Amino acid sequence: MVHAIVKKIMVKGIKKYAKVYNVPENEVQIKVINDVDGYVFYTICIKFQEKERVTFLQIMDSRIDLLGYQQIANPFMKKSLEMYAKDKKDSIDNVCSFIMKVQENIGLAFYNGYKNGKSISLEKHLTELGL
Repeated sequence: MVHAIVKKIMVKGIKKYAKVYNVPENEVQIKVINDVDGYVFYTICIKFQEKERVTFLQIMDSRIDLLGYQQIANPFMKKSLEMYAKDKKDSIDNVCSFIMKVQENIGLAFYNGYKNGKSISLEKHLTELGL
């Protein structure tokens, strides 16, 4: 169930920004980085080049979050960054994740700088997180 909700939100955001930037959906990524205040920052990228910082509500293409998805997404993304940083023996502030559409699925790519990348499907990653 969590997988379906997260996938729906991310696909919606990717489709939205593909239209905004007039590019194919496979050229849009949502970059996620750590926010020291306990949250994460989201940035829309086109071909991995940063374009604009956005909120989770903007990704959802919504003005309000009646079902509280943002409260679920932030800890999930923060934990994802923490796990990757720990795996690479690096600081969470040095890692990022790109969320992208891969064929009809959602994939994540983790990096610390431009090295040590890890790609994983959303479904497999949620399983690793115990969701």
